[in-house]
Amino acid sequence: MKDHTETRQRRSPPSRSGATAALAGSLCILLICGQALAQGQVRAMGLSGAYTGACRGLDAVDWNPANLALDASGGFSLGIASVSVDLSNNAFSLARYNEISGAVLTEADKREILSEIPGEGFILDANARASALGLRAGPLALTFQGIAGGTGTLDRDFFDLILLGNEIGQSFSFEDTDGEAYAVGAATLSFGTPVITRRAFRLSAGVNARYLHGIYDITVEEADGGITADMDGVRGEASAAMLTSQGGRGYAVDAGLALQLPRGWTLGLAVSNVSSRLTWDREVERRVWSARGDSITATTDDIDAHITESDTTYAAPAYARSLPAVVRLGACNAFGPFLVACDVSRGIEKRAGVSDKLAVDVGVEWRLLSWLQPRCGVGFGGEVRRAAAGLGLNLGAVRWDLAAANRGQFVPGDSKGLALASGLALDF
Repeated sequence: MKDHTETRQRRSPPSRSGATAALAGSLCILLICGQALAQGQVRAMGLSGAYTGACRGLDAVDWNPANLALDASGGFSLGIASVSVDLSNNAFSLARYNEISGAVLTEADKREILSEIPGEGFILDANARASALGLRAGPLALTFQGIAGGTGTLDRDFFDLILLGNEIGQSFSFEDTDGEAYAVGAATLSFGTPVITRRAFRLSAGVNARYLHGIYDITVEEADGGITADMDGVRGEASAAMLTSQGGRGYAVDAGLALQLPRGWTLGLAVSNVSSRLTWDREVERRVWSARGDSITATTDDIDAHITESDTTYAAPAYARSLPAVVRLGACNAFGPFLVACDVSRGIEKRAGVSDKLAVDVGVEWRLLSWLQPRCGVGFGGEVRRAAAGLGLNLGAVRWDLAAANRGQFVPGDSKGLALASGLALDF
């Protein structure tokens, strides 16, 4: 008989089986985060992220709080709603997916698909932000947001087994399987002020102070396993340990500098999450799952009789995490009706939705009419190449921004991901 061992000291999720059960939980949360509804993210996306020097007004909260001090007229802004979603992978383009979806694959097709998956495995990344309300009065701003991110990795051997099957003496390892996802709410108080003013330049500084309310956190602490085929049949084992929490509290601090130079140049330096700590202390659980199968063949009638599975969920102590930090350096200037901006950025470490590789983004906004501003941009480095386009509509006090971006390639059909954003605000 199949042996089940379960221990529950607190409420646990329904039992699941399979070598990738722990990762499935991470990917589900990641995809939910990808559906979430961020002030400043929309125009930035249309410029492919080249926004550290160019952001103004309420947009500066997300990109460089020092730029709150650059609006000499002061003014008042009301952010009504803003949405930014970015989902990408490191292997398959949209065209490739459409080509193989539902198709009958030959041996050569399967080997070609497998060759497109990097040795580090299939990685899926998601990043999402949403703003329901934002207020700015001169150099002060108060905003409310939802922030979510996730990353999941499936070992390349998993696809090798699914696509090509197994042969006698062949072994598969799933040790590179991993996952992480989080969702938090944030209330941010922002302030920007000039610190040095000279005839030739003006230096401003800004800070964001965020209160963080943890909604959900999930991390695959460990995942391992493998399958081997021999003359007696297929044998294998898998194990995973996953830590989850359904609530927590913490803080985060962003900092920025803005330097205004002669001839219209603006330089910006910003560090998001320069200091952060989020303590997860509500319904903290650790789930440890394992399964072992032996002597399974094509003629095996009762597969369950050859599988031993254990699924244990128990209460775990509170734990603390930091949010991923990113450093951005940007410059911008206006040349006639064109605003040209460039950013160089890098994450301090590889985290959910954040790359630790150097990225360069260049964007152009054409101030064609007082009420119409089309935008475009390209990006290099980071995890993937990027191409973006956006549109700004200024209808009196109403400002509506739209943006979309490819991930992986510049041509839409070759894209390995897609980012979309929309935002509505009032400027007075």
